[in-house]
Amino acid sequence: MLRPGLYTSILLLLNVKVSVAKKDLPVVIWHGMGDSCCNHDSIGKIVKQIHQFSPKTFVHSIMIGENESSDRKAGFFGNANSEVEYVFRNLSSIPELSKGFNAIGFSQGGLFLRAYIERYNNPPVKKLITMGSPHSGISDPPGCDDSRDSWNCRLMRSIIRGGAYSAYIRDHVIQAQYIRDQMNYDTYLKYNIFLPDINNEKRLKNQTYKKNLSQLDFFAMIRFEQDHTLVPRNSSWFGSFEIGSQNKEIILEDQDIYKEDWIGLKALDAQGKLLFLSCPGEHMQFTAEYFSSEVLPLILHPRNPRKTGPRQVYGSKKQRQTVF
Repeated sequence: MLRPGLYTSILLLLNVKVSVAKKDLPVVIWHGMGDSCCNHDSIGKIVKQIHQFSPKTFVHSIMIGENESSDRKAGFFGNANSEVEYVFRNLSSIPELSKGFNAIGFSQGGLFLRAYIERYNNPPVKKLITMGSPHSGISDPPGCDDSRDSWNCRLMRSIIRGGAYSAYIRDHVIQAQYIRDQMNYDTYLKYNIFLPDINNEKRLKNQTYKKNLSQLDFFAMIRFEQDHTLVPRNSSWFGSFEIGSQNKEIILEDQDIYKEDWIGLKALDAQGKLLFLSCPGEHMQFTAEYFSSEVLPLILHPRNPRKTGPRQVYGSKKQRQTVF
């Protein structure tokens, strides 16, 4: 028979173990262009994979508007600033997210999640993974496929061709709001209503953006190796064309956004919390096996991602220069 004192000690030890074994944080997902919150063929499968990996994890897939149709349309037409604010109000009303969550953003959804973190971050994001997200913008409207939203996509491209920074288009076409015209950089800074702000490119810097982003547990950016939708494809790693050039690329560390730490990327990097990851294939063309083996272990279980992360981790400037 156990002595009372020893029995109490064992209970205390068990309690300690229980308190350490915390369940995974909730996961918030933001889909990309042409997709919707609950598409059974895309985001729906992602949600199922998360639940297979961690059955008790609460998952919230972001929806703009009242239904899937309005959500899908909002991926093409609307105001990115208003949509990010809408999501902030929505997330702050969900009790399960009140203590924070991890986030996965697909394509432009990753860009918008970063905007949420910089501007609001309440409730706070702990870990952020973006897949094929245009963090440095794009120099040309994204291409269209033969999906059910190809008409909206073609309409979007046609409108943007009329002038991405004209008054109506810049306020109402989502993709125009992250087109970065490096050949007319001053015009971009003056008239683009979204990207110059969240990248803190304007003369007056918003220090809250840097503070909020640098508080992440880690920020992992996944680039698709054969991406032809994003131009340049290395925008997924904050790569960009040099100002005044249509083809000369420049990596993150050689840009002022990093050197002067406009949004906290340098601070994250110094702590080993900024990851440059790579996925085979075209834009958003990843397998269920890749997502389960390479992405979910990062977002759901605590680990040192720079040491034990996905197989293709480009952690140094030299490594990434060789794959540009």
